[in-house]
Amino acid sequence: MATISLEYDGKNTIAQKAMDFILSLGGFHRVDTLNSAEKKTLKAIQEIENGKGTVCNTYEEYLEAIK
Repeated sequence: MATISLEYDGKNTIAQKAMDFILSLGGFHRVDTLNSAEKKTLKAIQEIENGKGTVCNTYEEYLEAIK
């Protein structure tokens, strides 16, 4: 399988319609990739959902927790 990476402005209606057309032809599928910041954010969300993490009610509590 060959891979082609395209980067486009998701707010551009012409670019979005072109992508929709290409995908409608069949034989192509979308593979969304995450940049490192997005990966870190998702990992942090998963950790919180799994009960990991510390709740801080004040900035001072936060500073104490990160020591």
